[in-house]
Amino acid sequence: MAISQETVEEVLRTANVYDVISEYIDLQKAGSNYKALCPFHPEKTPSFMVSPQKNIFKCFGCGKSGSAVTFLMEYEGISFGEAVIKLAHKYNIQIKYTKEQEDQKEKNELVKITEKIKDFYKDQLKKSSEAKEYIRKREILPNVVDAFDVGFSPYQIDELLSFCQKEGISHHQLKKIGLITVKEDGTLRDKFAGRIIFPIKDHRGRTVAFGGRAVKDGKQPKYINSPETEIYSKGKILYGLYEGRDFIREKKEVIVVEGYLDLISLHQIGIKNVVATLGTAMTPHHGKLLSKFVKKAVLMFDSDSAGKKAVIRAAKILLPYRIDVFYCPLQNGLDPDDLAKKGYREVERYLSNAQDFLYFLLERIEKTKELKKRKEIIDLYLDILSYLPDKHVQGLYLKELSDKTGIPVDMLQVESKKEVRTETEEVEIDSLYYAEKVVLKGLLENKDEILRRFKDFDKITGSAYFLYLLNEVLKSGETGELEKIRQLNIPSHPEAVVNALKVMHKNWIKQQNEIESSFVPSLDDISIKKIFLNKKSLYTGGNKKK
Repeated sequence: MAISQETVEEVLRTANVYDVISEYIDLQKAGSNYKALCPFHPEKTPSFMVSPQKNIFKCFGCGKSGSAVTFLMEYEGISFGEAVIKLAHKYNIQIKYTKEQEDQKEKNELVKITEKIKDFYKDQLKKSSEAKEYIRKREILPNVVDAFDVGFSPYQIDELLSFCQKEGISHHQLKKIGLITVKEDGTLRDKFAGRIIFPIKDHRGRTVAFGGRAVKDGKQPKYINSPETEIYSKGKILYGLYEGRDFIREKKEVIVVEGYLDLISLHQIGIKNVVATLGTAMTPHHGKLLSKFVKKAVLMFDSDSAGKKAVIRAAKILLPYRIDVFYCPLQNGLDPDDLAKKGYREVERYLSNAQDFLYFLLERIEKTKELKKRKEIIDLYLDILSYLPDKHVQGLYLKELSDKTGIPVDMLQVESKKEVRTETEEVEIDSLYYAEKVVLKGLLENKDEILRRFKDFDKITGSAYFLYLLNEVLKSGETGELEKIRQLNIPSHPEAVVNALKVMHKNWIKQQNEIESSFVPSLDDISIKKIFLNKKSLYTGGNKKK
């Protein structure tokens, strides 16, 4: 569903970049502007500047710049549409959609209900001595209980139904969020009764589902999760991403585990860049979500057969997003929760021994003498190589395999794999400018040729919708929504596209110079000289040596 252009424009007019950014980082006054340490790259001297008058930000270290929407997209790793929605809520702007508006209203209402139920469960934990004793035995600290909104569902459903009646929550709505079932005799059953509750939040911090762990060890199943609902899709959610995203973003690295308590135990000993898959296989949505935050993923799964299969699946999902995959196997029946109980140093020792998964397989190939088993691992290695998006990187790994096995490189074949695809937002094609349509159609039809002739795609101007779509096309994301572009009777040959891109690039340079000039009173001499050279290059075609 697309957000209406009217809503987008109102958000862009209203959102104040200083108000938004100051909620995330500390800004210090610098003349008429503000400065801070950049949240997007490590630095010791502030080079991140905010101009309330121009309503823009600019980092003179890493080059990132833009509006309040741009900042949210970069900082929270969310899409353009999600950033617009978040700002619309902040400024009480009514969100209008191009279609299916009523469906969205209902989903928003269901999210509000899950938030209320979360608070109910938290309150019930405080009242249950049995639940509090379980929490104590599992050594979960009170501050961590609060951070993850851990709760408890009472054995009897009466408390829940009484709460819902007071809050105006219907039985039908409880069924829609997957909380209750109706027995044959018509009575209602709470699926999570007698369980410790772990609210499952999306990457925006909204409670969309629940996980439960039986307090009594004999109760089966031990763990349950909410079923798929209108607001919860297990293939799109990573538990703990919301709570750990700042740490994940800072380290550019994520540790992936399987369960709630695995994650929580690591979190409370100080290892907070962790997410959990909650027992489900990793999906392309997970990969795309993590790619906004990290360059490296460490898979801390069990070393049994199921754990190894999960690692293989995860590697195939993450590698196409240019995320390096490392494997940290846990031996002797340990799980991350057990390991965390041994302390921070022991966990760090394991993590320091984690291996690039492809090198892990190379070692297995070297150590395996049985011919059939050795062939199986080589086939697996070549299969995983096919998910690497860069051919030259594939070549380096093939050389490693050839060196280890003695098999000539030209006898090692890597099959081509289709690009990983995920769903994206619908957009209003008609709102795009003519030149933007030319560029998108050209890339859809002659991508390789245009990529050879133009490189500076991160340095062009354009509407927000255009830049969003451009990013999807370049990453070979879902392009079904662009079918109307393919059918337009407009030029798409590489020459026209490259010319349009060059104009956009020139406009970007002008825009950057204007942005940088607005910060001149707050900059040092070196930065001012850099601005002058950039302006000079605009007219001379580049810096020339004397």
